[in-house]
Amino acid sequence: MLVCCHQRVFLVLWLISSLCACGRAVEPGTAEAARSTPTHPLALAQRATPVRVPPPPMGWSSWNSLGEGVNHDVIKAEADGLASLNTRITSGARYEYVNIDEGWWRSGQRDESGNFIVDTTQWSGGMQAIARYIHGKGLKAGIYIDAGPRGCGKRADGTHFVGSDFAYYDHDFLQFAQWGFDFVKVDFCGGAAENYDPQTTYRSIAQAIRRAYSQTGQLMTFSVCDGGTVPTNKSFPDYDEGPWVWGAGVGTMWRTTRDIAPDFGSVTYNLAGNYHPEGQHTGYYNDPDMMVAAMGMSAVHDQAHVSLWAIAGAPMILGNDLAKPLAADTASLLTNPEVLAIDQDALGLQGLLVAQSGRLQVWAKLLAGTAQRAVVLFNNSARDAPMTVTWEALGLVPSSQATVRDVWAQKDLGRFTASYTAPNVPAGGVTMLAVSGTDSVPAIWEPGLLAGGAAYSRCPACPGGEKVTRLGRAYFRGSASTARGGFVEIGYVNDRAQTAYAQLAMNGKRPTTLAFPPTGGDGRVGAVTVYVSFQAGSNMLALSNADPSIPAPDIGYVVTVGGPVPVASAISTAH
Repeated sequence: MLVCCHQRVFLVLWLISSLCACGRAVEPGTAEAARSTPTHPLALAQRATPVRVPPPPMGWSSWNSLGEGVNHDVIKAEADGLASLNTRITSGARYEYVNIDEGWWRSGQRDESGNFIVDTTQWSGGMQAIARYIHGKGLKAGIYIDAGPRGCGKRADGTHFVGSDFAYYDHDFLQFAQWGFDFVKVDFCGGAAENYDPQTTYRSIAQAIRRAYSQTGQLMTFSVCDGGTVPTNKSFPDYDEGPWVWGAGVGTMWRTTRDIAPDFGSVTYNLAGNYHPEGQHTGYYNDPDMMVAAMGMSAVHDQAHVSLWAIAGAPMILGNDLAKPLAADTASLLTNPEVLAIDQDALGLQGLLVAQSGRLQVWAKLLAGTAQRAVVLFNNSARDAPMTVTWEALGLVPSSQATVRDVWAQKDLGRFTASYTAPNVPAGGVTMLAVSGTDSVPAIWEPGLLAGGAAYSRCPACPGGEKVTRLGRAYFRGSASTARGGFVEIGYVNDRAQTAYAQLAMNGKRPTTLAFPPTGGDGRVGAVTVYVSFQAGSNMLALSNADPSIPAPDIGYVVTVGGPVPVASAISTAH
């Protein structure tokens, strides 16, 4: 819990907050730090309404079940299957993308203008025709390429499929947009073979995708797929870092792990490798790879797999063959609206590991709404076992009562004080819960020095009556009792029609790019929530302009909010 330097307590509409009336904090060692700044108290009368961020993509991809065996008729049948699956979802989010993975560009040849030569025996009517068919089913179309000139897979004669490279990025992504594709996955086999730096490469591709959008109006979701590469070349700007560090603001999603396989050990391995909660926020997502449910694992393991991807807020990209009839149990597994709602939650956050004892794990996710949590009790042992989740681990008032619901059964279990114990979690399986309780008291971060042209301006809708505008850099200070992570809510105003961007840096460490969706044109205040790492004692949070050429939001406040409390130990990858 963050605390303030003075203790002025206000009773508010639906929130009791500890507030600060302290002088502005400064960043040590800067010219601005030498200047005297007046006191700027922030009186938080009420928190802003959370703004829904773009949810993790949901859909289907060809690779897991079809490999390179893709053509017009095959993808047409899969699109039919996904559309049919969607009819079984009674409410809420539905699957959206039909993604064609490697193998679509069979010829590997370009014409004299550099255009892809498409095999019309494979794609009757060309790639535009299959994209149109997918759109006609109310779905979106996805395609695949490599970041380097050599693809990952091989043809029957042993030669590699081919990809793109720096000389072709602008041309290739413009062609994808002109064909009508809505999603593009970019692999890194060829990029790695050419010793390309992942961050530099994918930033160049992101720029090409934006240029294609400006020319065509066709916006493509960008899936970074470098397999969780951590560069070992010290000359690279992302040396010793993975895409979870720099991916926000580059792609919508980024692979964090090796390719998944349809066995449960691979599922748990990728779950562990995907655990980077500080990288997932405001519409940017860690991607533990496509799903392998309904591809040969047991029903217990399938349910655990879907539950763990949902609690992680991971992209729900199915991999099973949807052209084949689905058993009723499989259809129910993939269409439970409450499970999908947890994955698609408006805050867009990753679930945290909040308790672990041997092979028993408790995962919890902060959800939109007042004091809402999702919980997965995961028994990765060989024996059935009772498992308990405590309200303290969820960041709820420990002595309070909370309502508990079984998500898979869609059944209320009752009200419980301090904790809930599931009497029997199956071996290799889960119990998935929704918990609604009482939040712990939030705390304000002290507004500090403004730099780089930022200034306070009047904001009647803001809790303190003011906002930081013309964002250059704004500092906020708070204290933490431990070095564990937690959640900060940022109240902001973005009265433009487009998303605004800013960078967040904790304690001077490498920043991450945040997206701030529009809040409306009448000065309304919205809020986004981000998981951050705290250091014990004083913490400094800086919000700065991400890029002078793109709009930044106006900042109304920063407050720490209650949420699941991560365990201090590292997650186990044992399987």
